[in-house]
Amino acid sequence: MVFKPALRLLAISAVAFGLAACQEEHGLIEQNGKSIRPLRQDMIELMAEKGMRKEDPILVRIFKQDSVLEVWKRDKTGRYALLKDYKICAWGGTIGPKIRQGDKQSPEGFYTVTPSRMNPNSQYYLSYDVGFPNAFDRAYGRTGDAIMVHGACSSAGCFAMTDAQVEEIYALAREAFAGGQPSFQVQSFPFRMTAQNMARNRNNPNMPFWRNLKEGYDHFEVTKVEPKVDVCEKRYVFNAQPKDPAMSTFNAVGACPVYEVPSHIATLVAAKSKADEAERSTVIAALDEKERKATQEELDRRLEESKPKREGGSLMASIFRSGQGEASPATTGSAGAARTPIAVPIPRAAPGRIPSQPAQPVEVAKADQGVGSWFGFASKSDSETTGTAKAGSVATAAAAPASTAVVMPAAPPRPAVAPAPAPVPVGSKPAAVVAPAPAPVAAVAAPKPERSIWQRLNPFGG
Repeated sequence: MVFKPALRLLAISAVAFGLAACQEEHGLIEQNGKSIRPLRQDMIELMAEKGMRKEDPILVRIFKQDSVLEVWKRDKTGRYALLKDYKICAWGGTIGPKIRQGDKQSPEGFYTVTPSRMNPNSQYYLSYDVGFPNAFDRAYGRTGDAIMVHGACSSAGCFAMTDAQVEEIYALAREAFAGGQPSFQVQSFPFRMTAQNMARNRNNPNMPFWRNLKEGYDHFEVTKVEPKVDVCEKRYVFNAQPKDPAMSTFNAVGACPVYEVPSHIATLVAAKSKADEAERSTVIAALDEKERKATQEELDRRLEESKPKREGGSLMASIFRSGQGEASPATTGSAGAARTPIAVPIPRAAPGRIPSQPAQPVEVAKADQGVGSWFGFASKSDSETTGTAKAGSVATAAAAPASTAVVMPAAPPRPAVAPAPAPVPVGSKPAAVVAPAPAPVAAVAAPKPERSIWQRLNPFGG
């Protein structure tokens, strides 16, 4: 117990020395007291409530999609528990790993922060370097440096916090180092590695990498103990214990040595992985069905929009125009026939004796027959009209050269010509000449002539 204050003082001095060299390298010479400010009383009380001491080790988890930084601290049970989470002001790029210098992408993976990576004189208030690139990143040729968790609430590839937040996080790390923790682990994930999130992002090209990250995520979730992290065959391995003590070193790009994971951890991780995979498959099936329905609805909507719009007025107008165009030729022909009467002379008898049989009557359809005649109150009754026509037919046979005009709707036919009488020799007594009866003329119904405005307004005649 006597040596604890001295040990804490020594750790702080080591941090200051390491940072001083870093500051000299970057030309940072300003000294300030914010890096050694004690933790606030409310934080001391929170740790006491959770069974933690300020010198207990810490672990940091970052979830980019949620913009959350979590500080976990080991409690009196020897396991880690969540102490506090902080909202990240900004982080660089999108979900996915950092690939190269200048891509402004925040990294993903498992990193280690030592006291030498703490920067009390950062131009962004306070900061610590997460340790990118690590052995995994270097195995893939990824480049970049100085990826920080810092203040000033602005970022170009780092994890930016408010000044008050980073001061508290910095103090928690400082006290853990003073308590004897040589380094703390930073686990940076694209999102919480749940079955639902893995299903939603199943088509992302980074999924193989994220599956590897999820192994480490699961190791911590089931044990709440900081996992031992190594890299071999260009992939992370967790809590791996080589069977051959002589092969205890892991080569990031070389073959993995024969190793095993403690059985109790392996069993817990396998059970969680199996349950997550079953849930992931269920979620994927539901998401696929939802996407299928959404795609079908979109296709139906586009098909409906591609059909011509059939509004009532437009439809009636098109029907009217179509009907008018089809009726035009017949209407024109009828009007022409009504306006151009065609005179057809009625054959007359030759001079001489009136034939004993009267000519067949020619019935001319009444052009002015209107609605009144339908009800029997026209100017003349049907019987009167018939009698007049019969009487007129006899008179017509013996009439003078006058002819009766009959209105025909078609082209004018050739006029009927009565046969000329045979010549009579001079001096002889003329014999009685009997004129042949003219051929009967069929009754032709004439089309109605155009009616006057009065007749249109008064359909009952008069």
